[in-house]
Amino acid sequence: MNAAELVKQYQAGIKDFSGVDLVGITIKNTDLCQIIFSQAILIEADFTKTNLSNANFCLALLNMSNLSEAILTKANFKSATLSSALLYKVSCGQAQLQNANLQEAILKRAFLRDANLSQANLISADLSQANLIDANLAGANLTGANLANTFLQGANLLNANLTGVNLDQAVLIGATMPDGKVHQ
Repeated sequence: MNAAELVKQYQAGIKDFSGVDLVGITIKNTDLCQIIFSQAILIEADFTKTNLSNANFCLALLNMSNLSEAILTKANFKSATLSSALLYKVSCGQAQLQNANLQEAILKRAFLRDANLSQANLISADLSQANLIDANLAGANLTGANLANTFLQGANLLNANLTGVNLDQAVLIGATMPDGKVHQ
């Protein structure tokens, strides 16, 4: 299936593309709200500026994909693999990213307010200048991640691994730290 066929099927009312192999597909500036890509293979896919709000990417493979400036509000990425993915300026408010693999992903300037990243793998991820206000990062592995200039007010970092994390100029007021203490 190519991009044109997928968009045509979606516009005809078909939203479930679970398990499809769409390696390298390019779909930009398109509305794909509520699409289901559960367990889909989307390695090196390009969804730049695409509206994927309320989409389901549960267990999907999105390694090295480009989701820059995409709208992913309330999207489900539970246990999805997004290693080395580009999510620059992505809008992921209230997204579900529990147990997601975001190792070495670029989430610079991402909007992740109220997102659930509990138990996520964020090793060496770039979250600089991201909005993580009230985000849940409990148990997340942030080893070597870049959180410089990140907004973490009210975020939950309980039991998160912050080994080697860059927190320069990060705003942590009201954040629950790994040891359970609330940052003042």
